[in-house]
Amino acid sequence: MLPPWMSPVVCSFEASCRRPFDVRGLLEFFAVRALPGVEVVDAEKLVYRRTVDLARLSPGPPEDGPRLGILRVDFGGSRLSAEVHATASGRLESHLEDEVERRLRGLFDLEANPDAIRSGLSRAPELASGGRSPASVRIPGAWCRFETAVRAVLGQQISVAGARTLAGRLVAAAGRELPAGLRRPGFERTFPGPEQVASHDLPTIGLPGSRARALGDLASEVSTGALRLDAGPHEVRRRLLDIKGIGPWTAEYVAMRALGDCDAFPASDLGLRKAIDRDQPPSAAELEAMAEAWRPLRAYAAILLWRRASGG
Repeated sequence: MLPPWMSPVVCSFEASCRRPFDVRGLLEFFAVRALPGVEVVDAEKLVYRRTVDLARLSPGPPEDGPRLGILRVDFGGSRLSAEVHATASGRLESHLEDEVERRLRGLFDLEANPDAIRSGLSRAPELASGGRSPASVRIPGAWCRFETAVRAVLGQQISVAGARTLAGRLVAAAGRELPAGLRRPGFERTFPGPEQVASHDLPTIGLPGSRARALGDLASEVSTGALRLDAGPHEVRRRLLDIKGIGPWTAEYVAMRALGDCDAFPASDLGLRKAIDRDQPPSAAELEAMAEAWRPLRAYAAILLWRRASGG
């Protein structure tokens, strides 16, 4: 069996990263949420890897079946380099290479403007974290918007570790297994698509009935096109909140991470509130009012608060 890095490279990409850029902090965020069998993150070596289904790069259900591969991203100096390995030879079509680039830019927030972040947030003492400049913070984005939305629903009212466990069970039960030429420890399956999640018996992974129904409804709406996660943030929020069992926290979290909305802010998040005052956290309404001063960069403020809460 050839290791993934010896499988053919079907797509490669390089980009510069505007400084300051706390890439280690960004990868640490991904590392604690890394999905077993799907993602491997080494924050010390500044490497991010994950399984991908290249057939899902195009909108709509895949027509020719899955095209599975492994994405590897390395950070060095002020540059990012990425490669996609797959068992089939030949480069990806140009429009699919463009989609890989778009997703990578969103995943690592490469369009962030450090000067604007510094100007907008550096004077807020509530956001101070370890003496590092707020300009270095980035929003952890999404390789797949649907995957991130699913994980947001799974994470409602439970810990990060608990949400990771549930997502891992979903992958093991409904994800596609990688071919032998790519499979190795840490890389076994891809995240299931909307059709697979919608048809799975979700209570079997340990979900309570109400959350299983919410997740099933989300997957069904994405599968049929009733909910388009590539629509504008306002429209996506509205459609998400129309699904019974999905509330403002989930809608804001999806807007922040899956849609790249720089002003999204899940004010009810207990971690954000405890970052302000661990002993007497403000209410969601009080934090929402406080966050008015951080517009239009409230999503960056949220990441800074989470980093502060974790001691980073």
